[in-house]
Amino acid sequence: MRSNLAAIALTLLASLPSQADTDWSGGYIGLSAGYADANDAWDAGGAPGDPSVSPEGASFAAFAGFGVDLGGVILGLETDLTIPDLSDNASCNVVIECTFDVELMASLRGRAGIALGALQLYGTGGLAVGFIQADSDELGGSSANKTVEGWTIGTGVEYQVANTLRFGIEYRHSEYSEVNFDLGTPTGDLTLETEEVRARVAVVF
Repeated sequence: MRSNLAAIALTLLASLPSQADTDWSGGYIGLSAGYADANDAWDAGGAPGDPSVSPEGASFAAFAGFGVDLGGVILGLETDLTIPDLSDNASCNVVIECTFDVELMASLRGRAGIALGALQLYGTGGLAVGFIQADSDELGGSSANKTVEGWTIGTGVEYQVANTLRFGIEYRHSEYSEVNFDLGTPTGDLTLETEEVRARVAVVF
């Protein structure tokens, strides 16, 4: 059984185009879509109404980057802008209802990968920025928005077709700085973490 699995693995690797046939250098632009799970923790000094909300949903992004192929080792830089569908609500001060929305996320990351012909395995990490809006229904409603900074790290795999088109899957974990929201009576600190899985398609130029 083990010998059969090894033979299949060797056959798959042998079927990949050689590194001489695949060039990972150059710029690219693309789109991605996937699933995101955000963990928000609202801390109003330990009040009984402190919620922990966990919005989750779809995310859509545009990205652009550039890479240099150093004989099978690919180094590059990439940026993206993500529009997530992440919203959740909870009681943020016993009787007051609050809604938290992650409206935008962006990143600027380095990339380092290893090419196996037309297949690339890579890691990525760098700076992350998020835009959060919070609303409460106190006295007819109040709202506030904040920009948060942090870091993101992830890994992925890409397959390149004819040096012009790339398909891939990427996982990312991001953590952002704590930020204070003042919504009138409910005030508190919000922390944000996200987990994302994305399917990607890119055009190389």
